[in-house]
Amino acid sequence: MKNDFRASPLRPWRVIVAAVGGLLLAIAVAGGLALAITRNVTDLATSALEYDVELEDRADDLRVAVLDMRHFHRNIVFGGASRRGIENFDAAFDTLTERIADLAAIGVRATSAPQPAEVAWLARDYQARVRPAFELYGSDRAAFDRASDAGLALLERLEEDAIALDRLGEELASASLARVHAEAERATLLLSATVLGLGVIGAALAFAVIRFLGELRSLYSAQQAAAERLGRALQAKNDFVADASHELRTPLTVLRGSAEVALTAGPDGSHVDVLREIVNEAARMSRLVDDMLLLARSDAGSLDLAVERIDLEPLLAEIAARARVLVRERGAELEADLRAAGSARVDPGRLAQAVLNLVDNAAKYGQRNGRVRLRAVREDGELVVEVADDGPGIAPEELPLIFERFYRVDKARARRLGGAGLGLAIAKTIVEAHRGLVDVRSSAAGTTFRLALPAQT
Repeated sequence: MKNDFRASPLRPWRVIVAAVGGLLLAIAVAGGLALAITRNVTDLATSALEYDVELEDRADDLRVAVLDMRHFHRNIVFGGASRRGIENFDAAFDTLTERIADLAAIGVRATSAPQPAEVAWLARDYQARVRPAFELYGSDRAAFDRASDAGLALLERLEEDAIALDRLGEELASASLARVHAEAERATLLLSATVLGLGVIGAALAFAVIRFLGELRSLYSAQQAAAERLGRALQAKNDFVADASHELRTPLTVLRGSAEVALTAGPDGSHVDVLREIVNEAARMSRLVDDMLLLARSDAGSLDLAVERIDLEPLLAEIAARARVLVRERGAELEADLRAAGSARVDPGRLAQAVLNLVDNAAKYGQRNGRVRLRAVREDGELVVEVADDGPGIAPEELPLIFERFYRVDKARARRLGGAGLGLAIAKTIVEAHRGLVDVRSSAAGTTFRLALPAQT
């Protein structure tokens, strides 16, 4: 079954993006919910502590103060209005007054419950009735007893109010704590659901990642297999080109030699032109076979260079002499500017082949009866050779393609001039085999090829 990752209906990368986005969104939502729930629970707990529980505590303190008040009141009733007893009574009343003030500080929100103002009025009424009666304890016991009974009745009402407020505080605190508990349970449920959702999204993400990795492995395996097939095909192509070149060399050499022998043997005049055409075409085909064999060896990594240390001046002079003959055959003139001195480690034959290929290309595509400029200098430890023509230039969109094999800018002219489209590819191959670089600049005023090779003095 064909495994096409791009045609996968699941689109794992989309699932991963969606899962990650969903996971981030879920985390943000969970965080927001957690903050909101925590704040709500905190508000409820704070409310319960700040008012409900506080109301219960202060009401309970008020009841204790009322009971203390009753205790010291009865001490006077049964023990007499002694000076110490009256001091204890007054101190207890001050405490009762403070407890009522504490209650008033937080207030009583339930309008149906006893209010601090009412409680304070009962306390003042009690004080106004009982405290003056202490003077009557020894002189008018009956009047004292009546005032004492009325005061105890008021204390009973104060105690009832304190008990009512204490129960109210308990009910409010209990209700608040119940709400806190309910909110905590709701928070637990929401967070549990969120965690479960995160787990589902995480599982989807894990599944998508596993699927994605599986697709990548399948794609990688398919690419590896394709690369191996391509490698075998390229190797077969290189082997074929090399074998064909070797096989063609011998019959071409024999054909050319036979034609040359026939020409030197004084052939009949009617066959001279045919024999010469055979010699020329055999020579051209031999060069083409040699070029193809060189490129095939380069592809196979077996292009051996006969590198040696060469004096540059005589080598460049020889190349310029051969270039001048080549240019003259094309009907052009050569201008040479050779200023490279010293020596360099190069393969002189291959370097000459690369430069002459560039010169031949410039002569072919330059102006008719134009000029080809050959320049050689040393720059920053490199041997730089430039070949320029005065032709119409090369279109920018074609510049990246001119070093491709069999690519020809002007196909008709190249075919007429005998070009196969291998010269520039061979020049580039030779330069790169020397660990050098070759580039080209072109404009309407002409084209300049520049090759740079490492050179040591």
